[in-house]
Amino acid sequence: MTSVLTIIALVTKLKSSTQTAYGEAIYREKISNTNIAFSFKQFLNAKHEYNETLNEGDLVCFGGKFTVDEQQLLVSVIIFCFYFASI
Repeated sequence: MTSVLTIIALVTKLKSSTQTAYGEAIYREKISNTNIAFSFKQFLNAKHEYNETLNEGDLVCFGGKFTVDEQQLLVSVIIFCFYFASI
């Protein structure tokens, strides 16, 4: 069964290689008003100029498949949209 998640989050840690970008982000859970951290991974295709580069401090809407591994949320990013890009 595939599970999909779309969430607005702040990128807190980021590591990039030639083929992937991965790191951690946080979002605020509305009911309990607590910050929840999760990991994300995006597979890049550097041949296309439309791929934006994520930076720490970016506010991003992530969309993709998610899994829970050892009680840690992991989002495999399919698409993302910047709400605020850090400079």
